[in-house]
Amino acid sequence: MAKTSKPVRTRLAPEVRRELILDHAAALIREQGVSALNMDKLGREAGISKPLVYNYFPNRVELLKTLLLREVERNRQNNLRLAGVNKSMDALVRATSRAMLEYVRERGIIIQQLMLEPDVAEVLRDIDAQHHKMYVDYLSKRLVKEFGIPRQIAVPAIDIGLGLSSAAGAYFDQHPEDIDFVEDLLVTMIMGSLQAVSKGCSSGKLKRRSARKVAPA
Repeated sequence: MAKTSKPVRTRLAPEVRRELILDHAAALIREQGVSALNMDKLGREAGISKPLVYNYFPNRVELLKTLLLREVERNRQNNLRLAGVNKSMDALVRATSRAMLEYVRERGIIIQQLMLEPDVAEVLRDIDAQHHKMYVDYLSKRLVKEFGIPRQIAVPAIDIGLGLSSAAGAYFDQHPEDIDFVEDLLVTMIMGSLQAVSKGCSSGKLKRRSARKVAPA
């Protein structure tokens, strides 16, 4: 009788194993939510022992913090890349909208889910605020240049407009039937609002009534 050979376990580099654990954690959250994730279940899903999971992450909260930081940084780097290759605001809005929706299709609204966990979200408190400010500053400068919108109006316009993207992502997560439609709708709403803001500024109907200062471009 022929001997049955045992499967050979592949020894992975620590950084590769760490990323795979985070990938399995993201998949579990996508399917079952944050509350369903524990180290036992994660080990089973990843095909490794619970002690090995603890070798990489001392506890569940630290694992979720690491996952949140990774996902936010991946999105930030992708947005920076898209900003560098799309020369018009219209092209940039379309590119970032599509990238966001494709991310939601793959990961769900995992970032928003993790941000609802107070012990997890605290890791982003300072970092996210800094990155958000830098991104708003960058986009508002483009509004000043391309639409002629005064900076003191461009900054809140961008800040509010970014909320549309979050809302579209949440909608698409619940209605994933037509990514092209949601993309077109989001781009139309964002660009339409920017054009309306520009028109309002030009006509004098839209202006700041408070003395709140905005950093110069």
